[in-house]
Amino acid sequence: MNQWVLRTTFPSVSMEFSADLNDRTDMGVPFVFDRVLFADRAAAMNGENYGRTQRTASEPFTLPGSPYWWSAVRNSVTEFSGLNATVGQGTRGNPVITYISRQGWGRRMLIQADHDRLVEELYKLRDDFGYEVNVVSMDKLSRVEQLKLAGRTTVRGTYI
Repeated sequence: MNQWVLRTTFPSVSMEFSADLNDRTDMGVPFVFDRVLFADRAAAMNGENYGRTQRTASEPFTLPGSPYWWSAVRNSVTEFSGLNATVGQGTRGNPVITYISRQGWGRRMLIQADHDRLVEELYKLRDDFGYEVNVVSMDKLSRVEQLKLAGRTTVRGTYI
């Protein structure tokens, strides 16, 4: 999904790697970029968030900025999937609950009895309160289906 999120949010993005930068250096001419972002996985592993999450991508979340920065990214991806950007943003409508199950993966799964109980309780919310409940294996959906479901979802759940 990284490509979908990146390309739908920043369609003109260009990614370069160390070999590309070496080629530019060898040319011996200056290059001027509007905006540049350098990512260093090794440096990220020394960060505080990495220590807590074991995810190099968690480090930018420690930087100062608007707490709503993700909204623009979410809206771009949601609209690209064919939904209106306002779908799934509010809390006044009927909740859409999505539980992303990994039971068929062969690893990182819940104990089957715990999974069954969780699904049973989610379906009680559906039956008792009319919530929309989706129990899905995302790997069985197309990328567009995954994006549409995620865009409509107001309550998300997964486990590591």
